Amino acid sequence: MKIHHLLMLMAVAGSASEATAQCNATANSCCGKTDAYIKLYDHHGKHPRINSITYPGNANNLDMYNSIYGHGAVIENPWMAYRVYMDNRQSLDLYVKQTPKTELDVTGFYTTPEQMAEGYGCDVLWAGKSVAAGSFRGWDGKTPLTIDSVASRTQNVIDRKTITVHDEGWKYNGHDIDMTQKYSVCGNSRDLDVEITLEGYKDNDIFCTGIQKLEMNNQGFIKPEGYAASWGENIPDKNHPELVEGVGLGIIVAPENIVKTLEDDLNYLVLVRPDKEGKIRYKVIATGSREKDGVKSYKEWSKYISDRYNKK
Repeated sequence: MKIHHLLMLMAVAGSASEATAQCNATANSCCGKTDAYIKLYDHHGKHPRINSITYPGNANNLDMYNSIYGHGAVIENPWMAYRVYMDNRQSLDLYVKQTPKTELDVTGFYTTPEQMAEGYGCDVLWAGKSVAAGSFRGWDGKTPLTIDSVASRTQNVIDRKTITVHDEGWKYNGHDIDMTQKYSVCGNSRDLDVEITLEGYKDNDIFCTGIQKLEMNNQGFIKPEGYAASWGENIPDKNHPELVEGVGLGIIVAPENIVKTLEDDLNYLVLVRPDKEGKIRYKVIATGSREKDGVKSYKEWSKYISDRYNKK
């Protein structure tokens, strides 16, 4: 058991730094296949890229959300892309591609029917009130908590493979926490590596992450060892009910961060606490039926996630 946990620590706990190391080692062949950006919303349609944006803690959630094109920072590898909403949810939303390439600078999560016919991917997830695809949350003992009361919120583009979200002065359990969420990708992997760094937390502070249950025909599992998979269908754009997307979600949490696993009506959840360095690490893995050469069944997907966890 100790050897297995050590292997998982190597595979998951160091994932964010390992992803960076892998990308730096193969910059031309790997990281040219990734991209990350923040674009300001512009009614002229220019949507200029910026490197960082900060809002005061009393900023209106909807104002922040709508001020950024795509509603938050975007990061992509050849198979999929994620955006992190710039509001109190800071949810991870998912975009799946038909064929491996970088394309978000073209579609921006808003794929047109013409682009879809040309082979571009699209937004595939309806998150609702769930934790979506590995979003980080607080925990009140019963339900996940959004990041509601902060002194300021910042999103940064570090490079083409890394973005961060920084919450200064998050009021949590009666004290202030400074939190940085780091999201990393690499051009030779479909994984999203997540590293949460917390300062000012107390020993009894518990947090959570996880993956959502799909709104139609969901199948899935969560294991006490801190990994989970879900598979099913949903309608990501309620204005287009004819566009039903098949989605597979997975998560693998570093063993030293795991407190407990559970599920509710919406999610498969892992309760977590920081390690001795104040960090929480996990991988988010995803697929979609839109992928031409992707997984096509729950049986395949559940085996894939289980094999990833047990990989030696």
